[in-house]
Amino acid sequence: MKAHCPDCGAPLGGRDGCDAAFHELGARAQSDVGFAYRRRAVVDAYALQHPAYILSLKSFSAHLCGLCAAIERSGDPRAQKAVWSNLRIPPDAVKPLLPVGRAALTIAEVLRATSHETFRPAVDIWIAEVWRAWSEHHDLARAWLDYSVESMARGVHRRR
Repeated sequence: MKAHCPDCGAPLGGRDGCDAAFHELGARAQSDVGFAYRRRAVVDAYALQHPAYILSLKSFSAHLCGLCAAIERSGDPRAQKAVWSNLRIPPDAVKPLLPVGRAALTIAEVLRATSHETFRPAVDIWIAEVWRAWSEHHDLARAWLDYSVESMARGVHRRR
């Protein structure tokens, strides 16, 4: 039996095995567009389950707001642009404490999906589960995303 990742719990051979699985999914996405489905949300969900990827306020806000945009505002091009181009957060923003549990499902479930038909629902279920695990920070993500969209509309170019 393989060791579990200390961050997300995936039985993929510890943190190194988990990172290898994440990079394998990236390679799949590069070689076959069918596995690039919701790629940005996959990256955001993975990062939110692995604290080393969200150490700074900038990376934390990008991944939290990115998953918020993917789950709650997928049809809003302003939200997508705010996350993809130049996410702006309030100047007094502070990184909150991370939730203890960051979702029961892991990248392992997505990795097992070897066809396009199984990959799409596996991704959708996993990213929704990660988003639910971050429920205590949903209001914060929405507020930061709104701030960024409004800043873009006003032409504010200040980066944080």
